[in-house]
Amino acid sequence: MTGFVQSKIELERDVQNELLNWKNKRHHTVLQIEGPWHVGKTHEVKKFVYSHYKQVVYVNLVRDEYGFEDLMLTDHFMREYCRNAGIGEYVDDESTVLVIDEIQERANVYNAIRDLREQLGCDIIVSGSYLARTVNSRDFFLPAGIAYLQMYPLSFKEFCRALNIEDILETISLKSESKDEDYQKLEEAYQVYRKIGGYPLVVTTFIESRQIDDCMVVLEDLIRTFTAESSRFFTNSTALSIFQEAYKAVLVQIAEEEKGTGKTFLEFVTNFVKDTVKEPVSRNEVRTAASWLLYSGIIGYCDLYNNGDVTDVVSNRRAYFADPGIANYISSMVTVPKDATEGMLTETFAYTELSRLYQAAPGKKRVRGDKPCFSTCGDYELDFVVVDKDDVRYGLEVKSGNNRAKSLEYYRDKGMVDKGFRCALSHGGQGSRFATIPIYTIGCRFPYETV
Repeated sequence: MTGFVQSKIELERDVQNELLNWKNKRHHTVLQIEGPWHVGKTHEVKKFVYSHYKQVVYVNLVRDEYGFEDLMLTDHFMREYCRNAGIGEYVDDESTVLVIDEIQERANVYNAIRDLREQLGCDIIVSGSYLARTVNSRDFFLPAGIAYLQMYPLSFKEFCRALNIEDILETISLKSESKDEDYQKLEEAYQVYRKIGGYPLVVTTFIESRQIDDCMVVLEDLIRTFTAESSRFFTNSTALSIFQEAYKAVLVQIAEEEKGTGKTFLEFVTNFVKDTVKEPVSRNEVRTAASWLLYSGIIGYCDLYNNGDVTDVVSNRRAYFADPGIANYISSMVTVPKDATEGMLTETFAYTELSRLYQAAPGKKRVRGDKPCFSTCGDYELDFVVVDKDDVRYGLEVKSGNNRAKSLEYYRDKGMVDKGFRCALSHGGQGSRFATIPIYTIGCRFPYETV
């Protein structure tokens, strides 16, 4: 399906801890790993299972040569499969793990997950791209007894880990009290990450060459591969053209549209696509394309706190790219002002970093809701409002320059947020009404306790 070659550089990913946590608290659940294409699911799963199990039965449903789907219907099929695959005698206990990769390719196998769990004593992990979209089709049935783990591109913290500066990120003062050279290292890393994003092959390319242009070539290949793979799920050339224009529309609406006024996200994208695709386009066709981008992990939605009220939520009011590198690459395909592109990349970075707060495991989650939210009140728009588990409201205004944070001032003065933070490329500090923090700490250092 792709000619990408795995880099020799080994990245240390947070997902390894999440996999170990599932193993230690397995409770006989099947672990389903979802995530965008080429985000490293197969690599990280293999790294984990070959380190933590005595026997690994790995099945790739795209190119399985040993008939797993057919054998699955017979008695003692795991014994025969292991023998056919040269794995040896199957051991039916928790020292063995069955990994079924690319499970979206076989509805029969996916639908049999529950039966497999009841029959087998080993651990079971299933993985695949486009899973959320695929299993919503009429051929797939959502089984019980599944634990879910969503994988994403590397966070900025993981990127800093790859550059050996994670400890600086975790300890940097948010009020200008650290060494200038430490701020400089993080600012340089942030400027790179904002442009290349966190896809593993992109990150390893940068570590090897230190050239952003090389990373953009990899991003181009990723987008081309994603488009080619996605074409299998569209019925005609018009539908594929709509899809290709839809992700351009996402960038344009981020860069140009006022967040709290005008059209909804779907209306904006529909109009954009109709103007660029020279064939009749329906709202449902555009909705399908936008949904595909969401299910594939290319974009994510942002809710709206209406009139500054965190109890008045408008769902999925806006869309962002789920990786700054993808957003940066697509920005080269559309015409928007340079300052708008800079603002879009900064806001995309903030969105992706904040999203991880909402995606944390239940026991580690420190915020309310399931996705980031922005807010509007009259003529004032606040980039993000985060509500923690104690109902403290954090107002965040993201700045790519030295502009005054007027919306944050308004929200603080009106008591619509309890704490206010201007997030910018600075060393941070405390002001009379709100604090400024380095923008690269917006996700990993929440709730900004040292300010």
